[in-house]
Formats: sequence, C-alpha cells, structure tokens
Amino acid sequence: MFENFKKYLAVMFFFSILICDCDTYNAGDLNDDNTIDIIDIILSVNSILLTNEYNSLIDLNYDNTNNIFDIILLVERVLIPFELDVEIVNVNFDFSELSISWNKTNDISFKKYNVYYSNFIENNDIVLYSTDNVMDTSIVLNDLVLNEQNYFSIGISDITGCELKTNVFMYELPFKEYSLDESGNIDYSDFSQDDFRPSIECAGCHEEHYNEWFSSMHSYTSRSPLFFSYKKQTNNSHPNVGEQFCMQCHNPVSFLTGEDTSIYETVEDFQASNLSEAIKDGIGCDVCHTMVGLSQTVFTEDNLHPSAEYKMYPLGNIKFGSIQNPEPNSFHSSYYLPTYTSSQMCLPCHDLVVRGVEAEITFTEWNRITGFSMFDGVSCQDCHMPLKENGYHSHKFVGVDIDLSIPLEQNELVSDVQNLLETSASISFGISDNFIVDSISPGDLLSIPITIESNTGHSLPSGTSFNRQVWLEVIVLNENEIIFETGKVENDEQLDFNDSDLLFFSTFLYDHQGNITQNVTDTHSIENSSLLAYSSRYINYEKVIPDDATGQLSITARLLFRPFDPDFILDHHPEFIDNLPIYEISSINKNIILE
Repeated sequence: MFENFKKYLAVMFFFSILICDCDTYNAGDLNDDNTIDIIDIILSVNSILLTNEYNSLIDLNYDNTNNIFDIILLVERVLIPFELDVEIVNVNFDFSELSISWNKTNDISFKKYNVYYSNFIENNDIVLYSTDNVMDTSIVLNDLVLNEQNYFSIGISDITGCELKTNVFMYELPFKEYSLDESGNIDYSDFSQDDFRPSIECAGCHEEHYNEWFSSMHSYTSRSPLFFSYKKQTNNSHPNVGEQFCMQCHNPVSFLTGEDTSIYETVEDFQASNLSEAIKDGIGCDVCHTMVGLSQTVFTEDNLHPSAEYKMYPLGNIKFGSIQNPEPNSFHSSYYLPTYTSSQMCLPCHDLVVRGVEAEITFTEWNRITGFSMFDGVSCQDCHMPLKENGYHSHKFVGVDIDLSIPLEQNELVSDVQNLLETSASISFGISDNFIVDSISPGDLLSIPITIESNTGHSLPSGTSFNRQVWLEVIVLNENEIIFETGKVENDEQLDFNDSDLLFFSTFLYDHQGNITQNVTDTHSIENSSLLAYSSRYINYEKVIPDDATGQLSITARLLFRPFDPDFILDHHPEFIDNLPIYEISSINKNIILE
C-alpha cells in the first residue's frame, strides 16, 4: 500500500507542475509559492485534521467551512490543469450599442468571466462586465464611447482565484469597404456619392467653419488651375493610373466612388460638370468628419497604382470630431474620437513614398522627432488648426500655399501664411563662440557667422518640398554700395544655384535617367537639403573689406521662402508669376564701424 501511495503522490506531483502560474491566488496556495500542487493538498489536509480554525485559503467552495469538499476541489484542480479554452467570437458596434460574445469554457473549476477593455490611447485594462454564470457568454452595452482602435479580452477565473486572459481582440470602428483592381482603379466599393453631403449644407450651423474651409487649400484643390495642369501632365505621362494617383488625395470622394474625372482637364470643365457637389468640394467637410480609423502612409510602387487607405463611416448621419462632449442637434449626431487632435488624422494625404523614395513625408518627418508621437508633442493641428478666442479651431488649414490667381494685395491668406512662417525658424549672428565684430579696418577679412534654427515639427520646406524654396539672402552695403550679396532675387527670378555662397533648403527629385523632375510620379531618387525639424544649420561668410571703404558696413540677412519654384509656375501658368510671394521668415541686421 505504501508503494501505491508513493506512486499516487508521484502522479499528483507530475500533474501539479502542469498548473499555470498566476500572479495571485485567492485560495488553494497555502505555501504561497504561486503554484497549486501536492504540497498544498497535504497542508490543507493537515489543517483540516489537526486544527479547528477556519482558513479562507482552504475554502475553495466558499461556504465558510473547511472540509473534505474543499480537498476534493483542490485535488481536481491539481489533476486537471487550468487551461485557457475561451476566445472572443464576435464584437459589434453601431455607435450606440456594443455587443461582445465568446465561447463557453469547459473548465470544471470555473468561477467567473471578466470582460476587459482598453484602447490605443489609454492602454489600461478596465472591466466592462463580470459574471459567475458559465453559460453567460455574451453582453450588450449601451452608451459606451469607443476609440478608433479598441482592444477586448476575456479573463476566466477558477475557484483558486487564478485568472487566465485570452489574446487581445483588436476591434476597429465600423467603416465602409472598397478594393482596387490590378491597375489601382476601384474594383468594388461600398461608397456612393450620396454618402457625402455637400459642404454648403454645413454652412447653416457652421458658417464660420465653412467660410474658413472655403478659403483653405482643402477646398482650393478642386478649384486650382495649377493642380489641374499638373494632373493633366501626369495623365499624359501615365494614362492608365495618373488620374487615380492624383485623386486618391486631392479628391477622395471621386477616388472612393470610382468616378472617372479624367475627362475634365480644366477647373472650368470640372466645376461646370454634372458631378456631385461633394466631389466638386475637393476635400470637403465630410471627407474629414466621417473618418473613423487610422490611415497609413501611401506607398506607391513602380506601377504608380494608388493605395490610399481610408476608413470612413458615412452612415447614420454621424459626424466625428474632436469635441469630447458635443451638444446635440437636430441635423446630425456627433461622436468624439481622439485622433482628431492627433497628427495621425492627416494621413494618408500628407505622407507619400514613391518607389521607395520618401517624396512627400510631412507626417513621417514629424513622427521621427524623438518622443513626439508618444508624449503628445506639438501636433499638426496645434499649428495648422489653432484654437481661436471663440473656442473654435481654425478651419483655414493655413500652410504655405495660396490661390495664385488672386493678386497678392487682395489675397487674405497671405498674411496668415506670413504669420505662420515667422514662427517656423529664426536666424542670428554668431556660431558658438564665433561672434560678429563691432568694428573692422579696411582691407581686413570680415567674418559673418550665421545660425539658422528650425522651430518647426517637420522639415523646412516640407510636403512638395521639391517645388518649394527656402534660402538665405545676405547683403553687405558700404555707403549704399553693395560689396557682397547672395540669394537676392525677384519673385519671378530663379535662384543662382552656381553661387557657391548660396545657402538653400529644398529637395530635388530625379527621374530614371537622373534628370531633375518636378513631377512626383517620375521620382526614382531624391537629394534632400531641407532644414530638418528642430535642427540648426550654420554658415560663415568671409569677405575682404575694400581698402577704400569708409564710414560703416550695413549687413542684412533674411531667411526667405516661396511656395513654388518660379520655373514650375512659368511652365504651367505663367500668368500667375506676379502673384508668387516671397515671404520673410526671419531677418537680422548689423552695423559695423570701419576704423
């Protein structure tokens, strides 16, 4: 008999090592080693036989008594390991009602189900629901606010208090589906043009927002002669994919609905067409305010097939936004989503990689700043949709582009762009311990050390940086006579790239033959000399002062910007060249006495 008992203990020990480890046990683990095994059985038996004191760790059936029934349950727990046999079957949400279902456990020592929830912003599990009914494998919850990406799991507890959790079930908010064929055209789409309302319908309640949007480049994309000229050029070069490549970001409604807009080569034809007003809006109100999911960077292969990913829910007349407790109204429902205050909201349209070349990567530039995306750094909205005194966020989406068909003195956006650019960078005399002098003798060598500092969360320039120009203009005068200058141009003049003193920030795209191109679809490589986010650049100009110089030297340095390379304007719409602005980002002056 003793041999049989030893064999029994050996079997019990073998099974006991299969028991899962838990962080805590509410019962059963008498020796507190985070394991339920034969030792705990022996200790439990000894306690029941040798003492009359109640021990809650032995009471596995929770009847406030220690007896043989607790020992039986403990033996069963040791012999039959606690294994996870539950998983979530389905999650469904219609923005008012959440339903979750999971399969039933077969564990003999079941105690409780817990339904856990977290999301991509608040990554802390909270318990949505608990039940001790093993047959209760579904819940329906009302008025729960979900985020763009949500994580659910089921915890199953046994009589010992040990809990096992299922793998996380990631649930995105519902959105309409579409697919692209081999040529990048819409093969199937749940979207229809009627899903998107014309922006003018929002003006009744949101007049200020509408007027700002209408003046913005989001609206202007459908009214820009430059864009249509650029699109025509792209279609001529890439007739099978050019239209959809452009429209995937410049007109998402036409892209998602498969509407052929290639027949409209001019703004006039496009706006006079029978297309829906939502398409004519370009980036209209509903394009942004039906977004319910996180998009990704657009990666375009050599075939240039469009691949923009949109997750939209233009159903149920719900508008999504950044207001946490929106006031109800009779026209539409409102729903708060956190990413409306995040830079991720600007995807996919502000991040484009072509043939592996980072051609237009404003979001990536921001995202590469250490800690910005993780620790709530300055977002795109902070600068481009600033909060106004009335509590509204500006919907001008001020960047650097303007409508070049409007004379500069009549263009209201010019001052907005100027104000924004003045915050983007600064220049100063001096580099570390190298300072500019207060006086100098004729014939001596003058050093002009200058530091350029970026104050911007992306490169300068950014976006279509290959069409933009940032440069340093430096002029040294003696009694109104120029003795040195670099970077001085009129708005219709090209910079002198042969000037070895020119400090210039931009990018150059190269086609498959190694020639410079200003069409992103022809990109095969890139040369990047932009001013990186929050970085500094230094330059030291040296000039021998003429022997006959008298009086004083006057030095002016200006960091300048223009949104388009003048050659691009002259190629596409030369009538706009007089309206091409040159903005002053920062300027400094210094007078030096000649001894």
